[in-house]
Amino acid sequence: MRTAMVRPVVVLALVLGAFIGAAFAGPDKPIASAKSLAGEWRSVGGASAAAIRIKADGSYEGTSASGAKTTGKVTVASGKASFQSTASTGTVTLSEQSGTDVLLFMSADGKSSARLQRVK
Repeated sequence: MRTAMVRPVVVLALVLGAFIGAAFAGPDKPIASAKSLAGEWRSVGGASAAAIRIKADGSYEGTSASGAKTTGKVTVASGKASFQSTASTGTVTLSEQSGTDVLLFMSADGKSSARLQRVK
């Protein structure tokens, strides 16, 4: 019976966490071009060393928190962005948090994501 009670609490905590995270970031902003994302981006919160450098053509090189290297490309169509890397594909959204641009890379399968803030 104890396991039955824990499961709803865990689900509720995950749902609330998603809403709270969204509340701190503003609404998604349209992305004009890959060039508008060019620059240095680092993980939000500073707990991990994940970082990417996006070039004006949308190509990027990055390092995950585990130190793994990745390369890929961000493409933009109709104000929405997507990415294709050496390891996965997915969407890219842009929002603003405390006056700073924040990118969310979400894998197509929904199993992984990265929140990065612009540093340069």
